[in-house]
Amino acid sequence: MPQADSASVFPAWYVATPVTFYAALLLGLICFAAFLAGRERAINAAQGQRGDLHSLPDYHGYYVAILTAAPALALLIAYSVFGTAIAEAFLRAGLPADILALPEERLQVFLNDVRATAFGGIGSDASRAGLAEAAGSLRTIDSTLKSVVAVAALLIGVGGLFAARARITAEFRARNAVEGVIRLSLVACATIAILTTIGIVASLLFESARFIDMARPAPQGVFSQVVDALEVSAEEAEERGLNEAEAAALTPDADTMAELRRFARSARDVVAARALEENEAGETPERSEVWRVAEEQLVDMRAIAGPEWDDEIDRVASAWRGRCCSPTSYFFALRDFLFGMQWSPQTAIRADQIGQSGAFGAVPLFYGTMMITIIAMLVAGPIGLFSAIYLSEYASPRARAVIKPALEILAGIPTVVYGFFALLTVAPAIRAAATALGLDAPSQSALAAGVVMGIMIIPFVSSLSDDVINAVPQSLRDGSLAMGATTSETITKVVMPAALPGVMGALLLAISRAVGETMIVVMAAGQAARITANPLESVTTITVQIVSLLTGDTEFDSAKTLSAFALGLVLFLLTLLMNVVALQIVRKYRERYE
Repeated sequence: MPQADSASVFPAWYVATPVTFYAALLLGLICFAAFLAGRERAINAAQGQRGDLHSLPDYHGYYVAILTAAPALALLIAYSVFGTAIAEAFLRAGLPADILALPEERLQVFLNDVRATAFGGIGSDASRAGLAEAAGSLRTIDSTLKSVVAVAALLIGVGGLFAARARITAEFRARNAVEGVIRLSLVACATIAILTTIGIVASLLFESARFIDMARPAPQGVFSQVVDALEVSAEEAEERGLNEAEAAALTPDADTMAELRRFARSARDVVAARALEENEAGETPERSEVWRVAEEQLVDMRAIAGPEWDDEIDRVASAWRGRCCSPTSYFFALRDFLFGMQWSPQTAIRADQIGQSGAFGAVPLFYGTMMITIIAMLVAGPIGLFSAIYLSEYASPRARAVIKPALEILAGIPTVVYGFFALLTVAPAIRAAATALGLDAPSQSALAAGVVMGIMIIPFVSSLSDDVINAVPQSLRDGSLAMGATTSETITKVVMPAALPGVMGALLLAISRAVGETMIVVMAAGQAARITANPLESVTTITVQIVSLLTGDTEFDSAKTLSAFALGLVLFLLTLLMNVVALQIVRKYRERYE
């Protein structure tokens, strides 16, 4: 009689479910049995007199359940972390010698294909020799390991049950043991949270330092600087009070300048290509080596300009060498990032590509973030705060029961819906109004993004402020009214000063929400990095650029990608600064009114 296939004996959901899931399910049942066994053992140890027990029977049950579950769960968690590596180690040990002799890169590709084929994915080359056999071996190894781990976890759980149950006596301090485990769990959670925060900040610092290193002025920038230094523009001549003849005497003739500009472009590309070629070879070029290549090009540039311009070229070259190759170049990169006025992070990614060296002046991003946040708070701050005052001081219970939930619904709407609302409704309305007033307004603007973002964060201000105002003791209101103050005077002179710390917290939370918003800005304000006082124009923010820089296939060896971490670090520091200022305000008024 032929043996039935497992897929025909068991239902599909049973076959597809991992063995470790069933082990965890059985372990849960064992833990419940352990709780009942520990509780019953404690009652029996006291001969039914619960007052003779040091701890309540439930604590004894919790103790037995914890010792049953903890070691087994630790094994299952360890396997979930290291199981794949262990399975691949067994797989490597059984691979043929010709496959193991492959270079490490090709061997990793083969293992990736094996993993994909074994678990239902698509490999890069399904017809490769030995792939099917290796995939079958990996499936067998994985299934065997899961079964062994599952059985071991269950055995460990059962062993923990009997060992813990044997320790139960009437004098056993089960409550102390359980509370100690809970305390250790809380400490572990707090430690994980702290270490995660430290890791995030350390990652931002490390990657930002790499960005500053890559964003230093490149040696190839010296050529455009030389051209600018040799040519006296009309604006510069006017500033220096030079007439046309005097300006011409300080500038090479037109043909020479045209030849210098052409040479500067080609020389810049030659130096950039040399640096990129060394990068593709796996070597990080030294700045001094790249500068040596630039100096070779400067020799030809001096020949084109003529000997009378050698001193000027040497002066510019010496100053630029200090900017790009000396330790102070890090300062210049940081200064250009924090105070630069042009944001254009696109850089060349291949040696044969003529690309920009990148401009990482983040001031337009800071400005756009500040503009949209201010517009949003001008909408959300007054509306949210006045709504909170009305709901807490003037509204009837019936009106409050309707209005407050209606406001809080705004917080549950997805931001992409707000983005479409801004793009399809608010932005066209603003554009139509601006056109009616004779103003030129594009389809995307900071005003549209700010208004819709303000609507979105109204609940953050109103709901929290309402809770804070309601928390002000009624005795303060009664005392003020008893002294003859009106309701409005009581609110402005007593209630709001007392509630100010909480209101500041609500406003700070709203500002943080506005600073971190991305979807509305992308859809309603665009991605144009510019500094403008006109809210009808398109701007961008820090978060939008972070998403743009880290979206898609990114290489973390370019200043363009690493600039996202520098922006994130600046955003973190700005938020930290706002928190410090808000805490100072809260502390000041809390000391006054407590």
